Amino acid sequence: MASTTPVPLLIVVLNYRTAALTVDCLRSLVDEVPTVPGTRVIVVDNASGDGSAGTIGAAIAGNGWGGWAELVESDRNRGFAGGNNVGIARGEPARYVLLLNSDTIVQPGCLRHCMEVMEASPRVGALSCCLLNQDGSLQNTARRFPTPLRMTCAALGLPRRFPRLFGWADTEDPGWDRGAVSRDVDWLGGAFLWVRSEALGGTVRLDEDFFFYGEDIEFSHRIRRRGFTCRYDAVSRTVHLGGASSDPTRLPSSERSVHQWRARYLVQRKCYGILASLWTRAVDVTFTALRLIAAPLRRVPAERRAELKAQLSMMLRRL
Repeated sequence: MASTTPVPLLIVVLNYRTAALTVDCLRSLVDEVPTVPGTRVIVVDNASGDGSAGTIGAAIAGNGWGGWAELVESDRNRGFAGGNNVGIARGEPARYVLLLNSDTIVQPGCLRHCMEVMEASPRVGALSCCLLNQDGSLQNTARRFPTPLRMTCAALGLPRRFPRLFGWADTEDPGWDRGAVSRDVDWLGGAFLWVRSEALGGTVRLDEDFFFYGEDIEFSHRIRRRGFTCRYDAVSRTVHLGGASSDPTRLPSSERSVHQWRARYLVQRKCYGILASLWTRAVDVTFTALRLIAAPLRRVPAERRAELKAQLSMMLRRL
């Protein structure tokens, strides 16, 4: 049962067929958890069905991590949002919740620094740290919202063709050094997402209409609507191996594609309304169809034409 006394920090690690990575993630937290006394870690096995739960449970017991880590098994694969919600509900109440991917290695001092930033900045509702690839290069975990106008400009290729005029429409938000500059941003990725419970009325929940992809955009948008900011912190570090739960051996490419396109239009509907969703899909369909029609004249390779045809088919189906 969940405690009645709020813990300072609840960390939720969602596992789906990534047992070895999850154990490595927990190992990186061994020296980090004591830096924020009272931290609790909930690992949710999202119905992996591959023995992950047994492996993780044995690691927690065998390494003596039971004082701060607990394994919870979901009865079914609830997706990213639903799986994390299982862990959040199990660990509540908490002042802060950290959603942490299973394929991350938290670097020394990260948790304590993030806690200090959040405590010193009461209007920051969500925070992410500097995510690094395994080779030390930077990942982009802070982007601009995909507003209908930006999506339309992207469909026309304007940010790519005329970056000086339409750089504002590039959702990747280039042009600043994420390795050195901390600042407020539109939205933060979900691999490392530190959330202030107060910013969501004391109850942190991801929108379970999203199964995979897009939930972090809606979540950041919701926090911003409530008058809080989303902060990117360049000082703290976490290594993110990336894509573990969505590789083809765990999630077929065709299924992943469905989730991506569905999330694309669901984000529009959730954040900007049904008309925005319909408009964005209409723009996508129109310009993809035009590219497909023009492909023979432009001598587009057959492989690329096949991709365009598959994309158009996906856009036209009921998602």
